Amino acid sequence: MDDISTSSKTSSKIQHAGPVAPRIAAALPDLITAGVFLWVWLDPSDWRHDLVSQGMLVMLVEFILIHSSPFLGSAVIAYEQPLSRRLSMVGGLGVFYLLFVGGWALTFKSWWPVIAFAWLFSAKFIAVLSGRRLDEEGKARQQGLWAMSILWYLMAVFATLFLPMPEFGVTGHGHTYGIPGSGEWVSHPHIVIAAGFLYFFLLGFSKLKGWDYATGRRAARQGGSSA
Repeated sequence: MDDISTSSKTSSKIQHAGPVAPRIAAALPDLITAGVFLWVWLDPSDWRHDLVSQGMLVMLVEFILIHSSPFLGSAVIAYEQPLSRRLSMVGGLGVFYLLFVGGWALTFKSWWPVIAFAWLFSAKFIAVLSGRRLDEEGKARQQGLWAMSILWYLMAVFATLFLPMPEFGVTGHGHTYGIPGSGEWVSHPHIVIAAGFLYFFLLGFSKLKGWDYATGRRAARQGGSSA
């Protein structure tokens, strides 16, 4: 009897968190990125000397992606709007955010962020053109994922700013690693690398645990009960 009860609870947890394989697939890129940040933090010269500046650029671009997600997402799922209207909304927002990414790419003299953002941005156009519609659970899951992203990003940034972080291998000024400008991240570049490691690890762990699935299913149930 106890075995049946335990099996039922385990099955319920798996169902609540979503299928295992998609969770692993979703979490793997973030966990790999966290591993790269940890590698750079421990020994930034072991692979490429400019990885510290590239890590800072990743965190800046990630901020733009997090900030743009609710606006672009809302435009994509505005199913009541005509196709041309939705495409113009996505296009206008994409160009607006691309200006920021382009400015950083010009400052850092590296154009991969523009290419990466344009690639991700094109996926929004494809989502609109495909006509595929998300159900309420899917919408809630996307909102839950965005909420987790902003939470972990802010927590990682503020934790590394106000709590003492070991320098490990990142001991020089930001200019030593090719980081332009000034500010706390430039003066103490190990902070942004630590923040990147914490952020991507927490985000990957959240996806692995299926917390976005749980958020979506909880919202779908609440929506169904209130209907």
